Amino acid sequence: MRYGTEVAATYTPEDYFEAGLEVLAGSGPQAVTVAALCRRLGVTKGSFYHHFSGIPDFMQRVLGHWERQEVRRALEAWARAERDKPTEIAKLAATWGIRHEAETAIRALARTDASAAEVLQRVDDRREHQLAGLFEMLGMEEGRARVLARVGMAILIGTQQREHPVDRRRLEQMLGEYQQWVEQAASGGRPEPAGRAALGPARRSR
Repeated sequence: MRYGTEVAATYTPEDYFEAGLEVLAGSGPQAVTVAALCRRLGVTKGSFYHHFSGIPDFMQRVLGHWERQEVRRALEAWARAERDKPTEIAKLAATWGIRHEAETAIRALARTDASAAEVLQRVDDRREHQLAGLFEMLGMEEGRARVLARVGMAILIGTQQREHPVDRRRLEQMLGEYQQWVEQAASGGRPEPAGRAALGPARRSR
């Protein structure tokens, strides 16, 4: 992002959205203030108010920006999944290159903010539906596909709730195990632990 000494007028709403997501990731929803955003971009408050009426307006729009990003990432991941190894989609950057720390903050915000809750629900529902559809494409029965898609989402959300920052190596290991469950289920077998790599001791959340 173009931070620093550039003329304030050159900053777009998208620049503010990216700054907002970074503040969310680093310090949580309560830290998203006009002063914090302007400090990060190196601009005056007048620049912020040129684009937004205030923080409520900004938060509504940054959530929309985040949702659009997640839709695009999910579609790109689907397009990259090879037909002969389609379960790789479940491992793509811990489901589609998610900004885990920013998403953790959005989940926290969603507990008290109805608009954030609606956006988050749409994003999660879309991810789960996409996974289930992929598993059905493998020949899995619909009910089982939906259950395993829910398991995948539980791994993602549970990790985000438990760890800050998210241990991406550990998450990748869990998703590798999950991928094997899915592949066994698609071939008509029952999921069994792979036992190939120990996850190691749990990492304490901060």
